[in-house]
Amino acid sequence: MKELVCSVEFWKFAAPLFGAAIAWFVNEWRKRVWEQYQRKEESYKELVHYLKGFYVGAENANELKAEFLSQLNRCWLYCPDEVIKKGYAFLNTVSPNKQSSDEVKEKAMGDFVATIRKDLLSRKLVRKTSLSSNDFRHLKVNQ
Repeated sequence: MKELVCSVEFWKFAAPLFGAAIAWFVNEWRKRVWEQYQRKEESYKELVHYLKGFYVGAENANELKAEFLSQLNRCWLYCPDEVIKKGYAFLNTVSPNKQSSDEVKEKAMGDFVATIRKDLLSRKLVRKTSLSSNDFRHLKVNQ
């Protein structure tokens, strides 16, 4: 057995096999990163689009807001905690129960969009979360 491991014939076969296995794992990892990036990008596009529902005088505001809430719920599947927290922080400022100034609302929206941008540029896979079931909010649009 020792002679087999040290032989040139063994390494002629084993080295390409190990190289192929490593290349396969790297390729699969890169595919996973790319697929998650595409999912996040599509979701983030939708979130930014539906932010229009929170503008004063927006047409179909309640429909846009409802879609925004739906998209934010989907973010729980694969977006980092910070994006979800900033989304909820923004929603807190536009809540009808809370009177926030326009500056505070714009700052919260800007922080939310900046966090989205930061996540997209990082291209990191989400592996851990500190969020729990208590952090999830089932929100609805007030008519």
